[in-house]
Order: sequence, then structure tokens, then C-alpha cells
Amino acid sequence: MAARPTRRPIRRVDVQVSILTAVIVVASCLCVFAFHYALTYNNMIGALTGRVYSIYDYLEDSLDKRSFFHLRSAEDMESGYYQSSRQTFANVKQATGVRYLYTATRNEDGDFIYLVDGLPLDAEDFRRPGDLIEPDIIPELERAMAGEEILPDAIKDTEWGKIFIAYLPIHSSRSGNVVGVVGVEFEAEAQYNTYRTLRIITPCIILLACLVSVIFAVFFFRRISNPTFRDLSNTDQLTQLKNRNAFQVDLKNLTARRKLLNLGLLLLDLNNLKEVNDTLGHDHGDLYLQTAASALSQTAQHGETPYRTGGDEFVLLVPDATPQRMEAVSARLQALFAALKPDWTVDTSLSTGWAVCNPEGGLDFQCAYQQADERMYEQKRAYHRAAGHDRRQSGD
Repeated sequence: MAARPTRRPIRRVDVQVSILTAVIVVASCLCVFAFHYALTYNNMIGALTGRVYSIYDYLEDSLDKRSFFHLRSAEDMESGYYQSSRQTFANVKQATGVRYLYTATRNEDGDFIYLVDGLPLDAEDFRRPGDLIEPDIIPELERAMAGEEILPDAIKDTEWGKIFIAYLPIHSSRSGNVVGVVGVEFEAEAQYNTYRTLRIITPCIILLACLVSVIFAVFFFRRISNPTFRDLSNTDQLTQLKNRNAFQVDLKNLTARRKLLNLGLLLLDLNNLKEVNDTLGHDHGDLYLQTAASALSQTAQHGETPYRTGGDEFVLLVPDATPQRMEAVSARLQALFAALKPDWTVDTSLSTGWAVCNPEGGLDFQCAYQQADERMYEQKRAYHRAAGHDRRQSGD
């Protein structure tokens, strides 16, 4: 009888290796992403800062500082101070590609006002001398008026687009005191979209890398690190079935999840194992056990789980069992063992007993186990009676 292909169930150590691999991949990807993100972002900010200082040095030397004292209203736009500053801004914008330049200071009431706006006169957001500064940028202007240089550090999402902003103090040519502030804005829409795309795509790449890495880790770990890939604490090493410890753990889990109703259990015991060991040797006894385990493994299907719980004692747990199904499982096991058993001078066979748990009907797991055990030993006694009868007949 041809053996069925061995199934490769997902075992606990598969899950452990998968989790460990996923953690390592995620941590590695995040570290690489954070490093490259910070490196490129800081390089971008550094380049912008260099451009800001170039513009700042030029404006400190070229701006007519008297404009900070003489420009206070829209009527002052015809003055030479205004026209001179506008021309300076036009030169800077043409040379550097900066989006927006403007100067600001405090008026006699202490309010921040625009002075010279570098935008075209017909621009929607063009500001005239004396127009009040928007409240949301006043804190930065106050810091710049106090002598601090506010350099680009992040992309700002404003109502007029994504921009980098710098605020720089302008000093009097004579006293060196701060007389006003120049605002410098750079277009940042492309950079914003680039880094936003990175933040969206990176998790997808990490997830894909995790899936691929987990598959390869489990595949290669099974074949390279540990060919049997078994959890030693829960696996019987001779038969590769689950052991008594695994049986007890699984039983506790089934009890906790209230899965004992209609749980079938098939007990299995080997006949004449001691005689095989004594007559043929323990290597043959081990082969006897392995043959029984193989038959039990091939019998298991539809969620049925085999265990070796002791020397020559085996258990098969059968979910959603009925008496008819248990009879069929027992018959299938006997037929498989008969096809697989070795041809020895000592007779090899199995004794089995089964029961179906019904806690609601008063047959809990312990009672069902005892019932299955009694049936198994009744079959074993019947086997020995028949064997004794055969021996007496052959002696006659």
C-alpha cells in the first residue's frame, strides 16, 4: 500500500522563526530608511542653508537700510527706497530661483508690517508697505528681530503651498542694531511629494521584504539549521510524533476553549513489544514503534492529531467524532499497520480502544480516556487468549 505524502504542518518553531525574522527585517529596514531619510533630508537642508546665507550676505551689503525707516504705507511705493529694494530683490530672485523675498519691521505701534514685497505687483498675495504681518509668522519674526537667524528646518504646509522659510535679521550699517527682518521662501512642493511618497511606499516595501524573508527563513532553516525542524520539548524523537508534554498542553488548550464536546480519542498499544526486544533486539523494537507511529500518522486526517504518550502507548485525538467515525478510524489504522508491519518471526499487531467525550452527558475526558483504555485492554486480552489458544493447538 503506497504511503501518503507527508504533510508539512506549521509548527511552533516555524512561527518563532517567522516572528524573529520579521522583527529583524523590520528593524533593519527602519534603521536603513531612517538613516537614508535623515541623511538626504539633512543634506537638502544644508544645501538650502548655504543658499540662504549667500542671499543673506548679499542683502546685508546691498539693501538700502533706510527703507526700514521710511516705508510705512502704500504711498511710499513710489519712493526711491522702495524701488531700490525691489530691484535688489529682482536681482536675487533671478540669480538664485528663490520663490519669495520680503522685508518687515515694527511700526510705531509695535506691530509687524510688510515693507518691500518681491512678488509681482499683480500677484494675488502681494503685500504693500504697511500691511500687517499674518499672526502665524510673528513668533519667528520676533526671534529674528532679537538677532536670531531662523534657518530652514522643515517643509511648511501653508495656504499658498509647500515651502521652506528663513527669517534673518538685517542690521543697520552704522550702529549694527537690528532694524528689520528679511523673509526668504523656497519652493518645496517637489521635495514634499518625494518624502511623502517615501513614507507611503516604505511600509509596503518593508511588508514585502518581511513576507519574502519569512518564507526563505522557514524554508532554509528547516533544511540547513535543523533538518527535522522539531520543537524538542514537544516532540518524541524516535517517532517524530507529538509527545506526552504536547498532549497535556493541547488537552489544556482544548479544555480552556471548551472543545471537548465530541472529541474522540483512540488509544493504541503494541502487542508483543517486549518479546520483539528480547528476541530480535531493541533496534527491531524501535522499528516496531516507528512502524506503528507511521501507520498512526497516515491514519490521521481532517484535523486528527497523533501522540506517543509513553513506551508503546499512542493516542489519536479526533475532533467532531462519532462512534461510526471512530470505528472507521480504528479500522483504517489496523489496515495501514497490516500493510506496513515488518515480516518477523514474532507476531506484531495493535490493540486499540476508543471513546467519544460528552461532558454534557456526563462523560468527561477522564471518563472517556478510561473507557477507551478499558476497550483497548479488552482487545489486548482477547489477542492474548487467541494467541494462547493457537499455541496450545500447535503443541497438540
